[in-house]
Amino acid sequence: MRVGFDIGGTFTDVLVLKDDGQIDTAKVLSLLDRVGEDIVARMRQSGASGRIENFVHGTTIASNAVIEGTTALTGYITTRGFRDDLEMRGERRPNLQDPNWTRSRPLVPRQLRLELSERILGDGTIERPLLVEETRQVIRTLAEHNVEAIAVCLINSYLNPVHEREVAKLIQEQLGTKAVVCLSVDIYPQLREYERASTTVINASLIPVVDRYLDRLERQLSVYSDRLLVMQSNGGIASSEVARQRPAYMIESGPAAGVLAAARLAREVGLDKVLSFDMGGTTAKACLIENGIPAEKAAGEIGGGANVSTHQFYKGGHALRVPSLDIVEVGAGGGSIAWIDDGGALRVGPLSAGAEPGPVCYGRGGKKPTVTDANVVNGYMNPQAIAGATMRIDRAAAWEAIKREIADPLGLETHAAAYGISQIANSAMMRALRAVSTERGRDPRDFTLVSFGGAGPIHAAALADDMEISRVVVPVFPGLFSALGLLLADYRHDYIRSIVTPLAVIKPESILTHYEDMRRVAREAMQREGVPGEAVRFEPYVDLKYGYQLQELTIPFPVKSDTGSMLETLAAQFRAAHEQAFGYNTDDPIELVSLRLRALATVGDIKFADLAAQVVRSANGATRSEPREAYFGPQHGLLQTAVFRRADITGVQNGPLIVEEPDTTVVVPPGWAVSRDSYGSLVLTKS
Repeated sequence: MRVGFDIGGTFTDVLVLKDDGQIDTAKVLSLLDRVGEDIVARMRQSGASGRIENFVHGTTIASNAVIEGTTALTGYITTRGFRDDLEMRGERRPNLQDPNWTRSRPLVPRQLRLELSERILGDGTIERPLLVEETRQVIRTLAEHNVEAIAVCLINSYLNPVHEREVAKLIQEQLGTKAVVCLSVDIYPQLREYERASTTVINASLIPVVDRYLDRLERQLSVYSDRLLVMQSNGGIASSEVARQRPAYMIESGPAAGVLAAARLAREVGLDKVLSFDMGGTTAKACLIENGIPAEKAAGEIGGGANVSTHQFYKGGHALRVPSLDIVEVGAGGGSIAWIDDGGALRVGPLSAGAEPGPVCYGRGGKKPTVTDANVVNGYMNPQAIAGATMRIDRAAAWEAIKREIADPLGLETHAAAYGISQIANSAMMRALRAVSTERGRDPRDFTLVSFGGAGPIHAAALADDMEISRVVVPVFPGLFSALGLLLADYRHDYIRSIVTPLAVIKPESILTHYEDMRRVAREAMQREGVPGEAVRFEPYVDLKYGYQLQELTIPFPVKSDTGSMLETLAAQFRAAHEQAFGYNTDDPIELVSLRLRALATVGDIKFADLAAQVVRSANGATRSEPREAYFGPQHGLLQTAVFRRADITGVQNGPLIVEEPDTTVVVPPGWAVSRDSYGSLVLTKS
């Protein structure tokens, strides 16, 4: 048995893969201090017994800590002259013309950013040695402030780490286990001092937070298993021990799992162009998937507000240089609160009702109307209960809240006000879809929208209509799709070597030597996690750029080329990639910036085709709801709408209709039709 659970803003999705391949599902409220206890209690209710091989977990604990400013008190040690790198942030700002922009605070206050007079030059040679007594005094100063973590980032240490290693040794001698130590050479051994410093500080400040969180979670889950795996931002999983050491790699832990599942479905079904759309209780997320491979990025940022544009733009947050899936996120979800601004305009989000108190219709004390309340009022969601009848719904309370807070102040009928709420939420979510399609040079009309999340299938067809997308796929277990993605994920570790050398002069043999060294390190790391060395597979990549450029492109390394033609092959591949990304290429000299290696190992092998029959069987005991009125905007008004279960969809059914499931609701508006394919997915097509 294996269990995947993904903590969202409102619900935690739980998916249990049994010994016989059958799957049980559940939802519990996202109450972080007791979520493990709630999962154990729910499993006991379902009759689960015996030990579980492992739990696989997706969480937002790391990103929330940075955004909310609840990271551990952290000290920072750097080379003299670089103390304010974290404050200056490469002299970047989101908008040069905005006089009201205020820079967010660095994660380490200035009095805890201390300097050493050592200096390593750009070729790795030592100009000034590390002074032991000076270093000890710096450590004593940080100890007096009772820091929980210390980040060490010395200039050019990626070329020569000897001083950082000596500093770490001195910290251990003086402080022991009183403070954790994080070195830039262990987290991001690359050029660009600000990005390296910021990534190191983020990682250091998160280690105590994540360690306490995982300790509590492991105690709660120990009834069933001592093995906890954690989803990383890159779509791979790692042991909880690795997650404790490198929490910066799990910033996008939760969103990555859903994208991974969408990519696996695309490969199995044969969809070469997919936009994944995940809408939960707090946010909506989108990602570009081509040929079954989700887009990735080598750099990003955290804490700069909603990520609504491409990865090339600075939003005012903290730089984070770790491999991650290229997910665009907006603050629009089922729990997003509707409100009227000072100008009398209707707004939705970014504030969310979350799990506590939640939407008004949940009856848990919420007073402000949300997108979920609008969906209940308009008849899209069941007016009595959701989540397999475990969550009671109070439609009258939702109606009254929208009438009081939105409809009456704006002089609107309540249905019209609720429809307006959903339309404004849709417009925010379209920004995310456009950011991963049109802003990346792709025509969204060529793509299939794969929609999931607790609220995604409610809005998917309306969003597709506005984007002129003619096909929407709602996979099996859509409301728990991220939890399913956790059980589909492979082990993955990423390694990088900085080279920064003109491509024309580097020796091909030295490239192969670097890759072999990284493979050795990767095998040893995987074996410590219990993965046999022969089960590890590798994917090499290389970062290249024209010599005068600031940003590099990452392309696959040609593993089948011989040493004689390797450099020519790399140059040709880079120019082709540059042509695709920017519309031109030149014969200018190319620079090799770094070598990358992905180490992967398969954990499980679940097929969507095998899950299709389970969906039909699970629906046999469910009661089909009666038809109800649903409001489809001023063009159609209130329409009597049939309600189906997924198993009831045979052939092609024309909308309007609603498909109710234990974990979500699928809305098929007028002008759309729905069918069910051999993989159990619902396929919505524009009539």
